Amino acid sequence: MGKLFKILGGLVLVLLLLIVAAVIILPMVVDPNDYKEEIVTQVKDQTGRDLTIAGDLKLSVFPWLGIEIGGLELSNAPGFGEQPFAAVKSAAIRVKLMPLLSRRLEVDTVGLDGLALNLAKSKAGVTNWDDLIKEGAPVEGAPAEGKPEAAPGRGLEGFMIGGVDISDARIRWDDQSTGQQYTVDRFFLKSGAIRPGSPVSLELGAQLQSREPELNAEIKLEGEVALDEAARMLHIKGLELQVDATSPLLQKETMSASLMADVGVALDGQLLTVDGLSITADALKLTGSLQGRNLAAQPAFSGTLNLAELNLREWLGGQGMVVPETADPQVLTRFGAAIELASQDDVTRLNKLAIVLDDSKINGNASLQGGAIGFALDVDSIDLDRYLPPVQEETAAPAAPAAGSDGGATTAAASGDEPLLPVEQLRGLNLNGTLKIGQMIIRKLTAKDILVTVKASQGKIDVQQKIGAFYQGSLDGLVNLNVAGKTPVVQIAEQATNIQAGPLLQDLIAKDKFDGKGSFQTKLSTSGNSINAFKRALNGNLSFRFENGAVKGVNLAQLLREGRARLKGEQLPADSAPPQTDFSELGGTAVIKQGVLDNQDLLAKSPFLRVTGAGQVNLVTETLDYLVKPVIVSTAAGQGGAGLEELKGVPIPVKLTGPYASPDYTIDWAQVVTASQKAKLEEKEAEVKQQLEEKKQETREKLENKLKDRLKGLFN
Repeated sequence: MGKLFKILGGLVLVLLLLIVAAVIILPMVVDPNDYKEEIVTQVKDQTGRDLTIAGDLKLSVFPWLGIEIGGLELSNAPGFGEQPFAAVKSAAIRVKLMPLLSRRLEVDTVGLDGLALNLAKSKAGVTNWDDLIKEGAPVEGAPAEGKPEAAPGRGLEGFMIGGVDISDARIRWDDQSTGQQYTVDRFFLKSGAIRPGSPVSLELGAQLQSREPELNAEIKLEGEVALDEAARMLHIKGLELQVDATSPLLQKETMSASLMADVGVALDGQLLTVDGLSITADALKLTGSLQGRNLAAQPAFSGTLNLAELNLREWLGGQGMVVPETADPQVLTRFGAAIELASQDDVTRLNKLAIVLDDSKINGNASLQGGAIGFALDVDSIDLDRYLPPVQEETAAPAAPAAGSDGGATTAAASGDEPLLPVEQLRGLNLNGTLKIGQMIIRKLTAKDILVTVKASQGKIDVQQKIGAFYQGSLDGLVNLNVAGKTPVVQIAEQATNIQAGPLLQDLIAKDKFDGKGSFQTKLSTSGNSINAFKRALNGNLSFRFENGAVKGVNLAQLLREGRARLKGEQLPADSAPPQTDFSELGGTAVIKQGVLDNQDLLAKSPFLRVTGAGQVNLVTETLDYLVKPVIVSTAAGQGGAGLEELKGVPIPVKLTGPYASPDYTIDWAQVVTASQKAKLEEKEAEVKQQLEEKKQETREKLENKLKDRLKGLFN
């Protein structure tokens, strides 16, 4: 047994001596630089490219079997310039020798320094790597055709990599077909030791540059990667991504954003989990969690997202986005949202949507399927006037531009001929949804208990609204807009019931012109794509009826008294009554044809007046030609009746002409006088006839009495 140990010990000693001899002698007798030309030739034969090895090849054997390479360049494809397709300053890889005898792979840190990769596409769409991909080449690792796949060996029993160290890499993309250019510069990748069952720290960074759009961004990523073989999951714990960008597109020219999360990815690509998600960009902070399933076949995503309240106005401006000008500069200063997200195939649903916008709260849900949008939203209250553009103060009309000047566009805009509807965008709408609003203010009008239903498809848009509380009444309406054809067509049907007109007009035009409780109905249609076109093509009909109100700003009785006094040369009568004409009821109907409203049955009643009216209102020219005929029916009672006794029962024609915003009026006093004198003559004639009848009756009675007396005497 002793001899056996001596023999084995001798063999081990000999083996060690041989290894030491190999470590010492091999690098002395084998120079890898002797194979440079052969390597260059093989690359030329295989790719047609020129390989340049400027640096030395260094070989090491023990305890690490490795090689170091420096100064490599691979020429570019023909037609893509003189710069190399790829270049490397230095690269090194070393494998520990002794563990290989036990089928264990221990690799030192893999190093790559100064990689430069220039990728390009020509105007014809050809890339500078197309020639490196040979059609029909076997896939690496696949068995050769007609040859059986070799039986697998015992394989490695373990492996370890000291780490990966890629530094100072540069990748450039030049797309001449689109003009886009991107550069990834100063790219680095460092990892910790890679061992089975142990997490690996990872650090990555780069500088991204873009010419169109102009952008310069610093990117840094850190995390810890772990492989769970039992669950077949790859986990990235503590993932942190930081992006610092500069661009003229940004209002502040800088932006800083970060992302943090724990990510899990199934090795078969069927599952993705993102927990503890946090995205921060200046004042924006988005948190939540996401999960993806069946990623390889039919991806489905779900999760929750929460946007912390932020000053949306400041954030949008900081990102270089246009902030709309609003009447209230304090709006868009509070914005936050929370949603439950579910997406599968081409359907994305936003469930339990909750939005805070300044003083408004919005709840509901929405969906997107292809280009179709569905929604059901509930708004507690909102003042839309705060979000509309500021009201421009009226200024004097500009002088007409001289011939040949560039004032045509201004003139068109001022005249109301500018396009009103975004036709192309409306044609593409595909909507189906409902909107409930507790209270809304728009154009100073207040409405409550609102339900709006919207349907839009193939250029046809239907909007139906029901307002449960509208100035102590209610309002229902339907708007149909058809933009499928060349010219947009609009149909409108509105019905209001028990509306208080005074407060409505006060809010609408800020003027106290009319009062009364009433109802109205309209059915209108028009076509075109400008205010003037709408007016010219407007057709339809309307009806209205108001009770117990007043037309304010004019006292019709006082106007009649003043006109009568001027006619007779008398002093104008004083009147302390308010400048208004009361009515107990007011109503009528109208027909609109080609923008001209025609009314023939206006009727207003008051305690002392009956007013009829007929005429036309031209909505295109904004003028009217209207005749009003008030008739005094009582002078003893009612508003302003006294002093007009002689005009009782006489129609008084009042002609209204000119702009309907400030019409001129004239009273045909000649006709009034003629009618008045005629009435007096008729009254006098009637009086004379009455007297004659009375005289005849008196004479008849006297004759009858005398005759009775004589007859009585004859029979006595």
